Amino acid sequence: MMSAPVSSTVSLPAAPAVDVQRLFIEHRQHLVRFVQRYTRNLEDAEDVVQSTFIEAMRCAGSFAGMSKPSTWLFGIALNLARNQVRRNSADLYEAVEEGYFEQIKDQGANPAELCESRQISSRVDALLRSFPPKIRETFDVVVSRDITYEEAAEYLEVPVGTVRSRVSRVRAAVRERFGAGA
Repeated sequence: MMSAPVSSTVSLPAAPAVDVQRLFIEHRQHLVRFVQRYTRNLEDAEDVVQSTFIEAMRCAGSFAGMSKPSTWLFGIALNLARNQVRRNSADLYEAVEEGYFEQIKDQGANPAELCESRQISSRVDALLRSFPPKIRETFDVVVSRDITYEEAAEYLEVPVGTVRSRVSRVRAAVRERFGAGA
């Protein structure tokens, strides 16, 4: 039985094109809100979003198509927002004069309450470390970064129900371990 000759040229699919202009039109406002929740400053958020689209234009040709273009864009924005927050924190630290913290420390603080607060914080941290990484990451994205379940789902590339389930699981464990008022 004779088979057809095999062609020596293999046609690879073209890399997916990213329409940054369409992404700008569809996601700019949502991106500003997303970044503003992280930076807590509208001007910084707008700067980060502008930088995000500049970076997206620069890297559009290397987009591999492993995720949705909007997820790729939000990932760029999150990385740039983290950098902005670090820069802002460093700027704040440099602006504080030596001895400033000694002037503002709480003179009325109860050492026993401070110690108890540190112990509870340490126990909560230990509880969070006991969860699988995906659950910890989801909880961190939603709670620490103060974003919606929908934004977290888009960022983590999981269904919204998965985000709700993971966060609920952590909150239930905290309530069980530390009481209903926790």
